[in-house]
Amino acid sequence: MKQQDANKLMAFFLAFIMVGSVFFYFIFPLIPDQQTEEETHKDYYDPEFWTFDQPFDSISDALNMTPPGAINADFIDLESMTPQMAEWTTSARPILEEVDSIYRSNTTKMFYTDIKYDNNRSFLLLSTMDPQKNDFEYMVSPYYYDYHPLLLRQEQGLQGFYNVMGTPVILAPQQTVIDVLEITTSLNETVTSYDTYRGLLSKVPDAPFQTITSNVSFAKQYYLGIGMNNGSYERISAYLDLNSSVMKKLDQLKTNSTQRGISQYDIEKSGNYTIVQISGQDLLAVLMEEAN
Repeated sequence: MKQQDANKLMAFFLAFIMVGSVFFYFIFPLIPDQQTEEETHKDYYDPEFWTFDQPFDSISDALNMTPPGAINADFIDLESMTPQMAEWTTSARPILEEVDSIYRSNTTKMFYTDIKYDNNRSFLLLSTMDPQKNDFEYMVSPYYYDYHPLLLRQEQGLQGFYNVMGTPVILAPQQTVIDVLEITTSLNETVTSYDTYRGLLSKVPDAPFQTITSNVSFAKQYYLGIGMNNGSYERISAYLDLNSSVMKKLDQLKTNSTQRGISQYDIEKSGNYTIVQISGQDLLAVLMEEAN
């Protein structure tokens, strides 16, 4: 990867978080006294590397294998979108093209999260691709977690990050990769980032575009999901402890929503949660209906 491409990738990682949280990464030290063996021959697809296999159909699935501390999380399923929605998602999220480039394949699903470990920050990128390829510069670490090989990326801008190949593919700093593998191989119940957002996610259905965060000023937690329902585009926003000013604005928007191309506008309250369901035939009208 060229230096400018690597710089673009890091920039898109920074820009990806919708609510504007500051992202930076911390490269965990390698295991002491261990050397990596450079792979001299790299097949485009080496089945020995593709060992990871976990459910990956929603933001809930992804958060269930994410270490505690996710501040923001985004899930995109391009395969489940209409062509119009996929086009909008790709244009609105240029990071998808960057993920294509780092794997030299077509991204089909993607999850990205900014994680806070005490005073440290990390990130986790999970994705699937078509075709499946490990066509990139890597070194195979002699350290295996269980039976999963860890591939140390060698490209400028990705040095210090590790891949574990499979469904989904994992890309993160070493300690974050190990934490994911510990969660998914443990026989005991393990605390994950899903536990933080369990209440909010239990109020909403899965969708091909999902984002959730605890880093906003208008609520303790915020969720946005966009998909299709009975032939119409549907947008579901959910809030934990929504502030009164935004609640008032939502009520105002509901009163004249049909004039903006919205066929359904429902506001439901359930304890400390507020769920707003908006639908319409016009994708752009549904996307632009925002009160925050």
